[in-house]
Amino acid sequence: MRLLNTHSLKLKSFFGDDIPPYAILSHTWGKTEDEVTFQDMMAEGRSVAKGKAGYKKIRRACQYAQKYMFKWIWIDSCCINKESSAELSEALNSMYAHYEDAQVCYVYLEDAVCSEDIRDAGSEFRHCKWFTRGWTLQELLAPSYVVFLDQDWKMIGTRYSLADVISAITSIPVSVFRDGDFDKFSVAQKMSWAAPRQTTRPEDMAYCLLGIFRVSMSPIYGEGGARAFMRLQQEIINISDDRSIFAWVAPYGENGPRGLLARSPAEFRISGEVKASEADDIGDASFLFGNNGLRIHLPLVPIEPVSVVVSETANTQRPSYPVGTIFSAPLHCCSERGPETCFAVYLQKVAGERYVRCRPDELAIIPGGSQQPDICQVVVKENAGIPRKVKNDLNVTCLSIRNTTPGVFLRDSHLETGMSMIPDPHEDKEVQGMKETSVKINYWPGVNIGWGTWPVARLKYQCLMSDDFFHVDLGFNCTDGSLRFALRQWHFGPLTWSDDSCWDWMEWHLEDAGLVSITYHMTGDQTLRIFELRYVAPNKAKASSISGPLEPFRLGFMVPSMIREKVESNFLGKTYKSQVFQLANVFPPDFFGKEHTDQTYVDMSALWKRERFRVLTYTAPSNTYPRGTTRAYVVIGFHESTAWMDIVVSTDSPEEVWKSYCDSGWRAPTRIQCSPDATLDLLPRLDKWSIKWPKLTGNVKERSSLQLGSHVLSVNHFIARYDLLI
Repeated sequence: MRLLNTHSLKLKSFFGDDIPPYAILSHTWGKTEDEVTFQDMMAEGRSVAKGKAGYKKIRRACQYAQKYMFKWIWIDSCCINKESSAELSEALNSMYAHYEDAQVCYVYLEDAVCSEDIRDAGSEFRHCKWFTRGWTLQELLAPSYVVFLDQDWKMIGTRYSLADVISAITSIPVSVFRDGDFDKFSVAQKMSWAAPRQTTRPEDMAYCLLGIFRVSMSPIYGEGGARAFMRLQQEIINISDDRSIFAWVAPYGENGPRGLLARSPAEFRISGEVKASEADDIGDASFLFGNNGLRIHLPLVPIEPVSVVVSETANTQRPSYPVGTIFSAPLHCCSERGPETCFAVYLQKVAGERYVRCRPDELAIIPGGSQQPDICQVVVKENAGIPRKVKNDLNVTCLSIRNTTPGVFLRDSHLETGMSMIPDPHEDKEVQGMKETSVKINYWPGVNIGWGTWPVARLKYQCLMSDDFFHVDLGFNCTDGSLRFALRQWHFGPLTWSDDSCWDWMEWHLEDAGLVSITYHMTGDQTLRIFELRYVAPNKAKASSISGPLEPFRLGFMVPSMIREKVESNFLGKTYKSQVFQLANVFPPDFFGKEHTDQTYVDMSALWKRERFRVLTYTAPSNTYPRGTTRAYVVIGFHESTAWMDIVVSTDSPEEVWKSYCDSGWRAPTRIQCSPDATLDLLPRLDKWSIKWPKLTGNVKERSSLQLGSHVLSVNHFIARYDLLI
């Protein structure tokens, strides 16, 4: 390895037993151009190195190490020659060993100050970037001694002294920082520690875990994060029979068929309680990869009654289930909460011994110790084809419809839908020899306005060669967040949007005048999309076709991060723009809270037993209910061991609302009654001509599948509208 002299700042290589005692620096990188490289340090005079912002960090690290008589230090930015692919590969596979063998690891936190109360939920220490990066996980776990330094290189504490705080931030059990032993934890648990972390390069999310799982593999930058992570899991399977590696949960709503391997550590985000499988309960615990998939022995329990055929082979009777049958397949992994809770995946039979994992966004909870059926050999094909990324237009605010043949097509008129505006409706400007119509989109992408495709704009064109008219319809698909388009001849004709979010081209035949095509183009500006209209003459249209250019948690609640309005109408099929209440605040502040895509974990275990409840503040846009409320409080908690909830509207602060449920507060009886359900009318008055009942209804119940915490909060925002005829 190559070390940096803390006095002369010169680099020197050491091998084997000749490696001297050294300190090691853990830090987060700034801009790549600001970090000092190996080449910078080897250059004569180091003029380039001294001009970079990262040089000061190197000098201060060396000075701090000198205080404790370290002559040598290892710093990743300048001790690795990243221009050598062989050295880079070696460094990635030996990185964990470098930190493990160091005498001390200095963690430099440039966004922390030692003078603050680091145990405060709003402390800078809790929100340091260092705790969010993938590579720093092994830098936290591998060294035997870790010291945390603030932005002024003052000591905040050691890993041992800060164990409780670091555990709350990282979800890693305190015992890991106490005894240094994390090999006793399951594969799923270790993966869960990496779940909320990120790396600059997607493949590094797999490579940064090599040392933690004691495996090696060659880095292949460009293979993609999902493929790199699949290779990592295959390497782990080669040395471990722990079936918790299959105890992952896909993101909410992703319920298509999968294999048994996860696509990223993020899919283990709620698997921190899944213990390693008990090999003695399984029998044949081995599983291996073949060219037809993962071959494994699992008990299969059909989740619904099905007619079976009993086949007799080798003097044994075994039921034969039809293709399509869905089974619960126990993994023999118990929960840390107790052996009475175990986990199972859902498998669906596709042919013979071949299965796929279905309902991948669920990990079923089953009672432990229940009688298991016979073990069956199954083959689960891994889906080597990671789904391609499709375009996402959520940030688009402007559409440019460009007529590439203004001598053939002429925009006749337009139709605004309320979701768009054409700044200059009477004249198109010229762009690169084309006539451009700009459309400004008015919708709010952050709000789910329903399902299906909503029209955004409609433009009417005339073909000057045939006097034919046609319409270009542009729409926004609320389900996958993509723009859609359609061509049709009459404005009252059938409008058919494509169901394929990858669709970027279509054509329309004009009578005896060739055809028109429209092509969707991505741009470097994420707020702009371009649609180009093209014309093909009749003689060419018949001879050829146009092809267009080819995403510590035992007691607590999972709560919705947003509450979407559900609208019901019985008058002329009217539709209304739905509103959204966003989770804006949790009181008291939740140090253990975790945010996921659509849900937030709200912890209760850290609260005093008599005050084991929190106030959730949900807010809506100010124009939601002009005479009503734009803020609602949802109160959740436990009284004794029973979960309860309430929903209130109040002008009081969250703290004042919270105090009202304490023993001396006027709402204390509500807490003691322990109702799992609550309903609130948001409007105190009714409109004169339209009866509108906006309501928030909620329910708390015990979890039925793997998730953080013990209970689930569901809240519905429902509006029934009954319009009256005068």
